[in-house]
Amino acid sequence: MKKAKESISNPAILRQKAEEEIGKDTSYRAADIAKGDMMELIHELQVHQVELQMQNEELIMAVAKAETATELYDRAPIGYFT
Repeated sequence: MKKAKESISNPAILRQKAEEEIGKDTSYRAADIAKGDMMELIHELQVHQVELQMQNEELIMAVAKAETATELYDRAPIGYFT
């Protein structure tokens, strides 16, 4: 759980993971554009997109864990008394 919180709250770690992900996948590369500024901008947008995808996956996992905790509480006998 602590790693999930660190990766969401620490933008440097999230950016590093996103850049590693882009380095693995060749479909994210913008090699056809000749201008350096455009390539840099596209790279920044791709990194941001991967960061958002990673945050979304972490949020989905957090919601799933919260739902299981809620179900456990609802089924426990002590829940009827609170």
